[in-house]
Amino acid sequence: MKDDFTKNLGMVMVLILGLLALVRVPDLMRQGEGRRRLKKVVAEMQNGDLNREDYDALAAGYYEGLRNDTTPTGLPEEKDDIRLRNDFLLYGFRPNLKRRYSAGMRITNSLGMPNPEYGYPKPPHTRRIALIGDSVSVGPYGQDYEALLEDRLNQANLTPETQRFQILNFAVYGYGVVQLMDVALEQAPKFHPDIYLVALSQLDSNPGWAAHIARLILNGTDLKYDFLRRLVAQAGIRPTDHLPAITRKLAPFKLQVTRWSLEQIRDHAASQSARMVVILVPVPLNPEWVAAAFDELRPAIDSVGVPVIDLRDTFGSENPEGLQVDPGVDIHPNARGHEMIFENLYTKLQAQPDAWAALIGSVGESPDQTKASSTGIGQLQRTKR
Repeated sequence: MKDDFTKNLGMVMVLILGLLALVRVPDLMRQGEGRRRLKKVVAEMQNGDLNREDYDALAAGYYEGLRNDTTPTGLPEEKDDIRLRNDFLLYGFRPNLKRRYSAGMRITNSLGMPNPEYGYPKPPHTRRIALIGDSVSVGPYGQDYEALLEDRLNQANLTPETQRFQILNFAVYGYGVVQLMDVALEQAPKFHPDIYLVALSQLDSNPGWAAHIARLILNGTDLKYDFLRRLVAQAGIRPTDHLPAITRKLAPFKLQVTRWSLEQIRDHAASQSARMVVILVPVPLNPEWVAAAFDELRPAIDSVGVPVIDLRDTFGSENPEGLQVDPGVDIHPNARGHEMIFENLYTKLQAQPDAWAALIGSVGESPDQTKASSTGIGQLQRTKR
């Protein structure tokens, strides 16, 4: 019995030490030795039998690096890409970025969007797709799944009515579902999109949207939406609460907030004679964590009544580290990871008639469905990027 107690105590101590290491993610990432230690922790998580809380701690450390009330922490290169705002979103991309990072190029246009210089007016015979997402939808410029999808649509799906597809990428690091909603309601309409493609990742767990609301409260920033004001009151949040306490009180409302946010996008799109499709975009991590995170969200997503493209099987049995930007440190998909996301997304879009019709604006078959495509990913060239 004593041996069992000693063994269990040892296991608990290992778990506690692992979680403490993850909580210190922002500090660890500032030093080379810290990066090596973090890689070791993540490797142990990937090969061990720890639970979702460990993953949530990792995500929390990443998002903590984007907060606006501290000196730069988290992923230093990404922090340099961010410009603080005095509004509901709190931050966004800096305009006119152009630099190389671990996965490739980071480029933004004059409006701070990681895509070409598309203006507000929509050109004739152009179908516009507004991609609303978080950091998982911001990949190496010209090699991310959004760029590959735009290329393929322009190569294989043009019609007399649609002579060009443009995908407007509104994705920003660390955005939670309420920020995605605000972008869809306030920024995207200026470009007159025909479809809102809302990309949800499992990174938007409690540290994401709940921490965002907490920071709005702590900063004294207007919550903007009556739904959120009522939610904060219902959660029993007090002026003296600190960030962890606020996020803890908000956590039980995750599905309610997700459903409400998506419903606002759906209704707004309909008011603009546009369509909406939700895509579930994974990161290359333990597939059990990925599945569990999306399973938790599906009831709220499905209740919205729009097409859903589930990409959780994208990486299958592939080695996750080989698909990460910086294995064990930056867990976002690298160029190959984005290529795999695109391949799965395009295949599943075509296989789901309502989603495909929303995307291309027609219920007819696409050229890709009527003949075998001879264009490989390696042949795709995006000359404007």
